Amino acid sequence: MNVNYNSTFRSVDTKTAFDLGFEEATQGNGSGNPVMSVKTRYEQQLSNYLKQLPEDMDLTQIPDKYRGQISQFLTNKKAEYVRDAGILDELVVGAEDYMRTVSNMNNIKNSFENLDKQFQIYGNNKKTIIEDIENQTTSLYGENQANINLLRSVYNEEYDLKIDDSGNLSFIGDDGEIKMGDLPDYGIKDYDVASAMTKFGVDVYQNGYKSGLSLSKENPQYFQISNQLKTAIDQGGKNTLMSILHDGLVGDVVLANDPMIQQQINRFNSGEIPFAQLRDVVVDNYMGILLKQSKLGVKNRPRSKSSSSGSGGGKGSTATERKAYRNIGLIDDAVANISGQDVSALEVLFPTNINMRVTEEGLLEIGKSGTSVGAYDLNNPKTLQVLYRYAGVDPSYWPKEVAKKEEDPLNPK
Repeated sequence: MNVNYNSTFRSVDTKTAFDLGFEEATQGNGSGNPVMSVKTRYEQQLSNYLKQLPEDMDLTQIPDKYRGQISQFLTNKKAEYVRDAGILDELVVGAEDYMRTVSNMNNIKNSFENLDKQFQIYGNNKKTIIEDIENQTTSLYGENQANINLLRSVYNEEYDLKIDDSGNLSFIGDDGEIKMGDLPDYGIKDYDVASAMTKFGVDVYQNGYKSGLSLSKENPQYFQISNQLKTAIDQGGKNTLMSILHDGLVGDVVLANDPMIQQQINRFNSGEIPFAQLRDVVVDNYMGILLKQSKLGVKNRPRSKSSSSGSGGGKGSTATERKAYRNIGLIDDAVANISGQDVSALEVLFPTNINMRVTEEGLLEIGKSGTSVGAYDLNNPKTLQVLYRYAGVDPSYWPKEVAKKEEDPLNPK
């Protein structure tokens, strides 16, 4: 199809309108980012349109372009109403002609009311979409940008108007018409869910940094965050999911750029997989990011506190001190690197009569001589007190942040 860039081909099909907008935006030369090319084009056109408006223009009023057509519609309908009213007295009440005339007069009245309501909606929608475009709050996924491109054209009065006998509005493009009630919706960026996701990342990092214990898939906190995120996406629907994927609001990372995720997006768009499956892919991917964030917090945790908390300073001026600090460091590292239910690296640091395992609930169960003495939350610093005690580390060498919380949870004799 040859496109004359000096004239506008108006399409009411969002995909066609998007493709034409892309052609016009790039002058047929193509672009590595079609969505941003079309977005830049319609923002420039919107800016030019707004410059033509008086500063105090009320956007809820009927646009000048359509006033003549609306005036003609109202004039014709009023004339028809007056004509019917003039002959009504001559008709027999209850007769077929009488009922038909009354019905027509009621239809005319209803068309006036319907037309007024439709233009109120038109004005309100125009104001909202212009504000959202100017404030850069519209979500960036391709389908949404195609819808916004069409709506921007409609509310910039680039289409001819059609009013049917019932007062319903339609907008006429070169490839057909679209009714006011059939105009597509559009989504905005979901800042609330993005903020919650960012907070999750900060929380798991800080927890790892403070406690020295990293998040794991068996930890209850992992399931809590995962379920909260799934619920938030379900409540927000497709727009929330697409905003998370395309808008880069969480750590400035555009998840949709990941080839694996993009493949799943394509499968969703083609109807191959349901919404819930794409949602789970996104949540699982993000939970993987949180696991890394948690381990980074543990990695960046200052080790100097352990080495300077006991008497003697430094790494220990005596063999006893050096042994205590070494055991503390080995226990901290082993706990931070627990993966799944494998606790062998931790268990080997304790006497042979001490045995350990990770329960299905993600708790560390400690046994002594084959008898369970308790199960402890791996994300709770108090668990380190238990481990230091069973390892025989004198509390005077414990890290300050652990020692100050010491409550003798087991009091082993």
